[in-house]
Amino acid sequence: MGAPDPGTCLYGAGYLSDLLEAFSAEVEGVRAADDIEYIHRMRVASRRIRAALPLFKDCFSGKEYRFWNKEVRAITRALGAARDADVQIAFLRSVVGTIGERERPSMRPIFLLMGEDTGFEPAPLVPVPKRETAHKTLKKRIYLVFARIKDSIMHNGANRPQDITVAADPSPRYLLPGLECLLLRLQQRRAGLQPAVIAGIDRLERTGVVEAMEDALAGYLEREECRNTDVRSHAAYVRAFSHISRQIDEVFRFEPFVAMPDRTVEHHAMRIAVKHLRYTMEAFQGLYGDGLKEPLKKVKHLQDVLGELHDCDVWLGFLPEFLDAERERQREYFGHLDFFRLVEPGIHHLIDDRARQRRELHALLVRTWAEQKEERLWERLREAISTPLPGREQGAPTMVALIGDVHANLPALAAVLNDAWARGATLVLNAGDSVGGGPAPNEVLQMLAAENVISVVGNYDRDVLGARRIRKTSENRKRRKALRRARRSLSRKSRRYLRTLPERVRLRLFGKRILLTHGSPASNTEYISENTASQRLKDLAAAADADVIVTGHSHRPFAAEVGGVWFVNTGSVGKPDDGDSRACYALLRPDPFTIEHISVAYGETPQEGAEMQGEGGEPDTIKTHNSSEPTPQQSDRTAGVQQVDVERQR
Repeated sequence: MGAPDPGTCLYGAGYLSDLLEAFSAEVEGVRAADDIEYIHRMRVASRRIRAALPLFKDCFSGKEYRFWNKEVRAITRALGAARDADVQIAFLRSVVGTIGERERPSMRPIFLLMGEDTGFEPAPLVPVPKRETAHKTLKKRIYLVFARIKDSIMHNGANRPQDITVAADPSPRYLLPGLECLLLRLQQRRAGLQPAVIAGIDRLERTGVVEAMEDALAGYLEREECRNTDVRSHAAYVRAFSHISRQIDEVFRFEPFVAMPDRTVEHHAMRIAVKHLRYTMEAFQGLYGDGLKEPLKKVKHLQDVLGELHDCDVWLGFLPEFLDAERERQREYFGHLDFFRLVEPGIHHLIDDRARQRRELHALLVRTWAEQKEERLWERLREAISTPLPGREQGAPTMVALIGDVHANLPALAAVLNDAWARGATLVLNAGDSVGGGPAPNEVLQMLAAENVISVVGNYDRDVLGARRIRKTSENRKRRKALRRARRSLSRKSRRYLRTLPERVRLRLFGKRILLTHGSPASNTEYISENTASQRLKDLAAAADADVIVTGHSHRPFAAEVGGVWFVNTGSVGKPDDGDSRACYALLRPDPFTIEHISVAYGETPQEGAEMQGEGGEPDTIKTHNSSEPTPQQSDRTAGVQQVDVERQR
């Protein structure tokens, strides 16, 4: 959506350059495979690069971005399976090490003789004819070794029943055979993954993606630094806020499942969401000094808890499959399961251990989530990323413009932004429904993006994006036709931009929690206006977790304080429905806290999509609202702004 901000791109180029340096430093160590930490560090660096690229996507050409993203994804995938196997092997070695000194011969040679493979499925064994006595002799010797080992495990060498069961607290003697067998299979699998790792490194060097990225980023850094470009631009802070906010909202999607111990799928998804939040915070940390330091520690701790929980889930899903595969392997090789009965106790013990550990970790997750909410982690994080948005030095007067329902009316949007900048606004919040009904949807979206307006998606925006999926009926024929026409008028970039917009945005400005949404906190299609019942406003206020709720949708300006919460409907920029054809928006002043609705005259523009008219109900007069005594400025509801091009006057 328009030219990218140089400061944002300069910051992104510097951050990606640092990641590339860390990534490249591990290549030879990964190839040599002498230390598992090489592959760990390289995988983390590749994940961070992969997470950072979309944050600065518009700073690069489409061809560059697609090439870089494809190759980084490929190496991350190649490293992933190997690193996961390394983690499992390291854990199992620690378990075996805690059991103590072995008191019987190692069973590893027997497991090896049963066939080496790189997975957990039984290796295909070719049946041997009876006349090959050498093979029979070998199997007989293996069985004799097995018998001696089995006898050494029995208490005092006494014979035990054929069916060996797992004791409630089994002796280490009974655990080691199964753990040793599992460790060997994991090591075999890891050895089988190394060629894929080497192939990934070879591909990385063959494609030259690292060198291409380094050259492009170095060129950009050199060019912009010569121009003294400031990385701490307003656009950079808006981008950081938008991406971090989106990831916070994604984490909170899984809050209902935190206390549910059986929701392993949701816990895994929450782990991924927290990981993405952490990487996004790390990507923009340089903009905030130490402002994100403490929240990052807390988020990392939450990620660690969820990660260990997920590790338990992986073991609990894998171990029963391993038992089934090993049972078939030994049945095929020996022709019976005597030997397998010595393997089972260790694996069952590990299953019980991982299940117990998962219960403890889930309890820790519940406590951690509750403690972090009690410590107001998320509010403090939102405050940290919101504070720089107004763009003024601390203590300077600040105003926030609240707009909504532009509906593709470019002259009205330009007039409102001109007026807001002229009055001293330093931040604009948009309550959605930016397209549909007007002749310039692409230009409107470009202007919103270029002016760093923080926007949410409206119900009509959503309907336009999904117009092709709406079935034709006699009742919706006219609306469906209008939506499809509006969608056809959007460029691919405009549709992509609309899809990135969230349904709600939470900020913390001037010590107040602000919730920006299109309809109401409960629904994108619920109207908030002077016609909304007082009890309904009280219910919404109680559940919103906000001090100021900014909405659109009704196309009518409105403000009221209910239960200590301010409801502000911005009115409509592009299609007012209050009896005044001028573009309407609101100004929020922090000191004293004031909400002022302003109407702005603008040049005539062709109107299309008459089906949108009257969406908000009966007209009413525009009112101004103040949380303290009225001021003379509140009665000023006119501004003769006729320009279409925005002249930013800050």
